Amino acid sequence: MAYKFDSQKYITSGVRERIPLEIQLMMFDSIGFMRKKTDGELDYLQVFKLETIGDEGNYLLNIRHEQEIPEEKIDIVVPVSEPINEKVYVIDDVEHITMLLAEEY
Repeated sequence: MAYKFDSQKYITSGVRERIPLEIQLMMFDSIGFMRKKTDGELDYLQVFKLETIGDEGNYLLNIRHEQEIPEEKIDIVVPVSEPINEKVYVIDDVEHITMLLAEEY
């Protein structure tokens, strides 16, 4: 079954507190890019690994977006003012789409 990620979206409190809104929106947009890259075949679980490099206010955030079936990945690099090092899941259960920190799973 190919998941569409077009249902009502929900964000957990952990994501709301630790991930800036702009980054949340980039991750949702990346799912659209993944849909195009895989000809519409999206896994129900989209994984985002956020890792910051740099120091003293000169930070670059690497967002590694992965899915297992079909196996695919996308890397996005953006400047950020504060370091962010988190693993985020976006899950499509058909009725809802939930973005949560891995530790909230």
